[in-house]
Amino acid sequence: MDRKQKKQLEENQQREWAAREASRGFYSVTVPAPPDPHTAIGIVAGYSQPTVMQAVTSMQSEAQKLGADGVLGVSIAPYVGYYSTNYVAYGTAVQWTQPE
Repeated sequence: MDRKQKKQLEENQQREWAAREASRGFYSVTVPAPPDPHTAIGIVAGYSQPTVMQAVTSMQSEAQKLGADGVLGVSIAPYVGYYSTNYVAYGTAVQWTQPE
């Protein structure tokens, strides 16, 4: 591995760690529905990102802009380009509802 590749790897690892830290406290899950009552806001997708975690964080950010408390049914779609692979995360943005 040459110097440029090593630097790129280190930068990707730092971005991945930052994305993990940014997503703490926001509910995202691959199951379609949790046991808690909720109201679906709509489908939300993040921007194309170089790592899966960054894709999830991007999706969470878009969901929060809609006032969501979480995202259900999260899926990750890879986008394979000529030089690299990027990822997009998407799911259903939801707000928790109070039980009656």
